[in-house]
Amino acid sequence: MGWLKQAPAMPPELAQAISSHGRLLDWASHSDGTIAITKNSLVDISGDVTTFTPWTDSLQAKWEPPQLTVIFQGQSDAKPSARSWTLDAESQLPRAVRDRVTSAVVVDRVFELPNAGKVRFVARKDENRTYWSAISDDLAASQSEIGQEEIAKALVELRSSFGI
Repeated sequence: MGWLKQAPAMPPELAQAISSHGRLLDWASHSDGTIAITKNSLVDISGDVTTFTPWTDSLQAKWEPPQLTVIFQGQSDAKPSARSWTLDAESQLPRAVRDRVTSAVVVDRVFELPNAGKVRFVARKDENRTYWSAISDDLAASQSEIGQEEIAKALVELRSSFGI
Protein backbone atom coordinates (compact mmCIF):
# COMPACT_ATOMS: atom_id res chain seq x y z
CA MET A 1 0.00 0.00 0.00
CA GLY A 2 1.37 3.45 -0.96
CA TRP A 3 1.74 6.51 1.18
CA LEU A 4 -0.42 8.71 -0.97
CA LYS A 5 -4.04 8.00 -1.68
CA GLN A 6 -4.75 8.02 -5.41
CA ALA A 7 -7.35 10.54 -6.53
CA PRO A 8 -10.51 9.03 -7.99
CA ALA A 9 -10.95 9.24 -11.76
CA MET A 10 -12.98 12.16 -13.04
CA PRO A 11 -16.44 11.08 -14.23
CA PRO A 12 -16.65 11.25 -18.07
CA GLU A 13 -19.81 13.40 -17.98
CA LEU A 14 -17.90 15.99 -15.94
CA ALA A 15 -14.93 16.03 -18.32
CA GLN A 16 -17.30 16.59 -21.23
CA ALA A 17 -19.31 19.29 -19.41
CA ILE A 18 -16.36 21.45 -18.36
CA SER A 19 -14.42 21.36 -21.62
CA SER A 20 -15.52 24.89 -22.61
CA HIS A 21 -15.86 26.51 -19.17
CA GLY A 22 -12.29 27.35 -18.23
CA ARG A 23 -9.58 25.47 -16.44
CA LEU A 24 -10.73 22.88 -13.89
CA LEU A 25 -9.61 23.82 -10.37
CA ASP A 26 -11.28 21.07 -8.33
CA TRP A 27 -14.22 18.70 -8.32
CA ALA A 28 -16.04 16.44 -5.88
CA SER A 29 -18.95 14.07 -5.69
CA HIS A 30 -21.95 15.30 -3.73
CA SER A 31 -25.04 13.49 -2.51
CA ASP A 32 -26.88 13.91 -5.86
CA GLY A 33 -24.06 14.03 -8.41
CA THR A 34 -20.88 15.96 -9.09
CA ILE A 35 -19.78 19.56 -8.55
CA ALA A 36 -16.82 21.16 -10.29
CA ILE A 37 -15.02 24.44 -9.86
CA THR A 38 -13.60 25.96 -13.03
CA LYS A 39 -11.90 29.30 -13.48
CA ASN A 40 -15.11 30.78 -14.92
CA SER A 41 -18.01 28.96 -13.26
CA LEU A 42 -19.42 26.47 -10.82
CA VAL A 43 -20.62 23.34 -12.62
CA ASP A 44 -23.25 21.18 -10.93
CA ILE A 45 -24.27 17.83 -12.42
CA SER A 46 -27.30 16.40 -10.63
CA GLY A 47 -28.86 13.44 -12.41
CA ASP A 48 -29.39 14.43 -16.04
CA VAL A 49 -29.26 18.18 -15.33
CA THR A 50 -26.04 20.18 -15.70
CA THR A 51 -26.04 23.75 -14.37
CA PHE A 52 -23.31 26.31 -15.09
CA THR A 53 -23.24 29.39 -12.84
CA PRO A 54 -20.63 32.09 -13.55
CA TRP A 55 -18.60 33.32 -10.57
CA THR A 56 -19.71 36.89 -11.35
CA ASP A 57 -23.15 35.80 -10.06
CA SER A 58 -21.74 34.69 -6.68
CA LEU A 59 -22.34 36.70 -3.51
CA GLN A 60 -20.93 34.51 -0.75
CA ALA A 61 -20.13 30.95 0.25
CA LYS A 62 -20.32 29.08 3.54
CA TRP A 63 -18.70 25.76 4.52
CA GLU A 64 -20.14 23.98 7.54
CA PRO A 65 -18.94 20.39 7.07
CA PRO A 66 -20.36 18.49 5.35
CA GLN A 67 -22.61 21.24 3.89
CA LEU A 68 -21.36 23.72 1.26
CA THR A 69 -23.73 26.61 0.50
CA VAL A 70 -23.17 29.23 -2.19
CA ILE A 71 -25.43 32.25 -2.64
CA PHE A 72 -25.89 33.56 -6.16
CA GLN A 73 -27.70 36.49 -7.73
CA GLY A 74 -27.55 37.08 -11.47
CA GLN A 75 -27.79 40.50 -13.09
CA SER A 76 -31.51 40.05 -13.83
CA ASP A 77 -32.47 38.17 -10.63
CA ALA A 78 -34.73 40.08 -8.24
CA LYS A 79 -33.34 38.32 -5.18
CA PRO A 80 -30.47 35.99 -4.26
CA SER A 81 -30.80 32.21 -4.25
CA ALA A 82 -28.86 29.72 -2.16
CA ARG A 83 -27.69 26.34 -3.42
CA SER A 84 -26.30 23.66 -1.11
CA TRP A 85 -24.41 20.40 -1.52
CA THR A 86 -23.43 17.69 0.93
CA LEU A 87 -19.75 16.83 0.45
CA ASP A 88 -17.15 14.65 2.11
CA ALA A 89 -16.10 16.57 5.25
CA GLU A 90 -12.44 16.39 4.18
CA SER A 91 -13.09 17.77 0.70
CA GLN A 92 -10.77 20.53 -0.54
CA LEU A 93 -13.47 21.83 -2.89
CA PRO A 94 -14.73 24.51 -0.42
CA ARG A 95 -11.28 26.11 -0.52
CA ALA A 96 -11.50 26.41 -4.32
CA VAL A 97 -15.03 27.87 -4.00
CA ARG A 98 -13.81 30.44 -1.47
CA ASP A 99 -10.97 31.46 -3.80
CA ARG A 100 -13.35 31.92 -6.76
CA VAL A 101 -15.96 33.87 -4.75
CA THR A 102 -13.23 36.05 -3.24
CA SER A 103 -11.81 36.78 -6.69
CA ALA A 104 -15.27 37.78 -8.00
CA VAL A 105 -16.63 39.79 -5.02
CA VAL A 106 -14.53 42.92 -4.49
CA VAL A 107 -16.89 44.89 -2.21
CA ASP A 108 -19.58 43.61 0.17
CA ARG A 109 -21.08 46.20 2.51
CA VAL A 110 -24.38 46.45 4.39
CA PHE A 111 -25.98 49.80 5.22
CA GLU A 112 -29.11 50.60 7.21
CA LEU A 113 -30.87 53.32 5.21
CA PRO A 114 -33.71 55.25 6.91
CA ASN A 115 -36.24 54.85 4.09
CA ALA A 116 -34.97 51.71 2.33
CA GLY A 117 -34.14 49.44 5.26
CA LYS A 118 -31.07 47.22 5.38
CA VAL A 119 -29.34 47.16 1.97
CA ARG A 120 -26.34 45.03 0.96
CA PHE A 121 -24.14 46.56 -1.74
CA VAL A 122 -21.99 44.08 -3.64
CA ALA A 123 -19.44 44.79 -6.37
CA ARG A 124 -18.42 41.80 -8.48
CA LYS A 125 -15.89 41.79 -11.27
CA ASP A 126 -14.89 39.79 -14.28
CA GLU A 127 -11.99 40.42 -16.66
CA ASN A 128 -13.71 43.41 -18.29
CA ARG A 129 -15.85 45.30 -15.80
CA THR A 130 -17.34 45.64 -12.33
CA TYR A 131 -21.02 44.87 -11.62
CA TRP A 132 -22.80 46.48 -8.66
CA SER A 133 -25.88 45.06 -6.94
CA ALA A 134 -28.05 46.56 -4.21
CA ILE A 135 -29.94 43.84 -2.32
CA SER A 136 -32.57 45.09 0.10
CA ASP A 137 -34.17 43.19 2.98
CA ASP A 138 -37.33 45.30 2.61
CA LEU A 139 -38.33 45.10 -1.05
CA ALA A 140 -41.35 47.42 -0.70
CA ALA A 141 -39.35 50.18 1.01
CA SER A 142 -36.47 49.88 -1.45
CA GLN A 143 -38.85 50.23 -4.41
CA SER A 144 -40.45 53.42 -3.11
CA GLU A 145 -39.27 56.64 -4.73
CA ILE A 146 -37.45 57.84 -1.60
CA GLY A 147 -35.99 54.37 -1.01
CA GLN A 148 -34.60 54.26 -4.55
CA GLU A 149 -33.11 57.74 -4.12
CA GLU A 150 -31.38 56.70 -0.88
CA ILE A 151 -30.00 53.53 -2.47
CA ALA A 152 -28.74 55.45 -5.52
CA LYS A 153 -27.07 58.08 -3.30
CA ALA A 154 -25.45 55.42 -1.07
CA LEU A 155 -24.21 53.58 -4.16
CA VAL A 156 -22.63 56.74 -5.60
CA GLU A 157 -20.85 57.41 -2.28
CA LEU A 158 -19.69 53.80 -1.98
CA ARG A 159 -18.40 53.66 -5.57
CA SER A 160 -16.58 56.93 -5.01
CA SER A 161 -14.97 55.79 -1.77
CA PHE A 162 -13.68 52.59 -3.41
CA GLY A 163 -12.80 54.27 -6.69
CA ILE A 164 -14.84 51.75 -8.64
